[in-house]
Amino acid sequence: MRNIKVFKKNSIIWWLVTLVVTLSIISFYNYDVQKKLLLKQMQSDSKDIISSITAAIKRFQDIKSTMNLQKLVNDMSLDLDIFEFRYLEPDGVIRNSMFQDEIGRVHTGKSFKQTMQGDLPFGEFFFEVRDYVPVMAIYYPIKIKNELVGIIDLAVEVPPEVLKSNGDEDSVISHRKVDILNLLKAIEGSIKNSISIFRNTNIEDFLYKYVSSAENILQITVIDRTGHVVVSSNKSIIGKRFDMSRLKRKQIVELEGRPVYRMLTDGSVFGGDKNKQLILLIDAAPYKENEQRLLQTALITSIIALLIALFIARAIYRSAIRQSKEEKERLERLVKERTHEIELLSKTDSLTGLWNRGYLEEMLEIEFKRARRYRHDVSIAVVDLDHFKQINDTYGHMAGDEVLRQVSGHIKSCIRETDFVGRYGGEEIVVILPETDIKTARAIAEKIRETIEVHPVKFEGETIKVTSSIGVSNLRAEHEDYHEVFSEADEALYEAKEEGRNRVVVSKKAEAEEQPVPFDD
Repeated sequence: MRNIKVFKKNSIIWWLVTLVVTLSIISFYNYDVQKKLLLKQMQSDSKDIISSITAAIKRFQDIKSTMNLQKLVNDMSLDLDIFEFRYLEPDGVIRNSMFQDEIGRVHTGKSFKQTMQGDLPFGEFFFEVRDYVPVMAIYYPIKIKNELVGIIDLAVEVPPEVLKSNGDEDSVISHRKVDILNLLKAIEGSIKNSISIFRNTNIEDFLYKYVSSAENILQITVIDRTGHVVVSSNKSIIGKRFDMSRLKRKQIVELEGRPVYRMLTDGSVFGGDKNKQLILLIDAAPYKENEQRLLQTALITSIIALLIALFIARAIYRSAIRQSKEEKERLERLVKERTHEIELLSKTDSLTGLWNRGYLEEMLEIEFKRARRYRHDVSIAVVDLDHFKQINDTYGHMAGDEVLRQVSGHIKSCIRETDFVGRYGGEEIVVILPETDIKTARAIAEKIRETIEVHPVKFEGETIKVTSSIGVSNLRAEHEDYHEVFSEADEALYEAKEEGRNRVVVSKKAEAEEQPVPFDD
C-alpha cells in the first residue's frame, strides 16, 4: 500500500513536472512566435512609413522633373500632329519625353548638336526628316534670369511637299507656328513655375516637420553609397558619415538610453538614384514593452494554464496589430495632407493667397474651351490698382504688400464660389467669371471697384486710400483663344486709366454685341 502511495505521489509529481515543463515550453515557444510577429509587424509598419515618405520626397523630385509636362502638351496640343516632344537639361540629358525609354539618356540628335554649337539658332523653326518622317522642329530655350535651365525639343509632322519647299509655299505652316509658339509659352510658364517652387522648397524643413508631427518617428535620413548624410530631419548630422558595416548589424539598438528600431532601405527611394539609401529611426519602446508583456505572460501561463496563456498572447497580439494599423492610417492621412499642401503651394500666390499666374492661365484655357464647347458665356475682368507705384514710393513696399493683401480679400468677397481670381503680376488681378454675360460682368466689376474704394487700407497708423481701374470683356464667336478676350479686357483697362481711373470700362467690341454666343469647335 505504501508503495502504491509512493508511486501515486511520484506519478503526480512527475505529471506536475511534465505539465509545468510542457506548459513552459509551449509558453516560451508562444513567446518566441509572438516576438517574431511583433518584429515582423514593426518591419511592415516601417515599410509603410518609408513608402509614405518616398511618395512625399518623390513629389519634390516630380516638381523639378516637370513630370506634368506631357499632360500639359496633350491638353494644349491644339490638334497639332506632334511627332516628338522632349524636355532637355542644358547638358542634353532628357528629363521628360513622350518616349519613356529615353528619359535619362543624353540627346544625340544631329540638329541638337548643331544648335548647341551655334550652327542653328535657338527658338527658330527648321525642317528636317526624323525616322523617315518630314517634320517642322524647334529647339526652344527656357531661361531664368538669362540662365539656360532647359531646352524643349518639339517636332510636328508636315507634308513632304512642304519640306521640299522649306515651308515657304504653305500658308498653313505660319498658323502652325503661331499655335506651336503659344504651346511652348504655356510649357515655359509651367517649367519656370515648377523650378521656382522646387528652388524655394526646403526638403530638410519638410522632413523636420514630418518627424515633429509623428509620435513614433525619431529621424529620417538619406545617405549616399559612402555613408555620408545627404538629407536629414536632423540638420546637425548633414554631411557626416555613417559606418555602413554597423548599420547592417542590428535593427533594434540603444540610442541615448532608449530602444530604437532602425531600418535601412536596400533600393532607390530618392529621386530614382540607386546610390542613395534611406535610414528610418522609429521609437521601439512600445514594441519592447509588448515584448516584455509577452515574456511575463509566458511565465504566468506556464504556471496557470495553456489556454489562458494563449488567450493573453492572442489579446496582446491583436492589440499590437490594432495599434499598428491605427498608426499606419494616421501617417497615411498626414502624408495626404502634406501632399495637398505642396500642390496648393504650387498654385497659389504667396503674398495675396490668390491663384498664381500659372494656374490662372490654366483655368482661363479650361473655361474658354468649356464655354466654346457648350456655348456658354464667360467673361474676364482685369483689375489694376491706381497709382500703385506712388503708394510704394510714399509708404514703402511693405505697405504696398499690405494693400495687395487687403484688396485681394475685398475682391474675393465680391465674387461667387464658381468664379476664379488670381494675381496676374504686380498689382494686376484677373477675375474669371464663368456663365456670366457682359451685363452681369459689368455689375460685378462695379461692385469690386466700389468695395475697394470704400475700404481704405490701414497700415502702421497710416490710412491709404486705394482705387482701381477695371477692364471687362467676354467670349464671342470670333475669338480663337482666351488671349483675345484677355487682350480686349486689357485694352478696356487702358481706356479706364485714360479716362481718369477709378472706373469700370467694358470693351467696345463686347458692348456692341447684345447677346454674344460662343460657337462650338
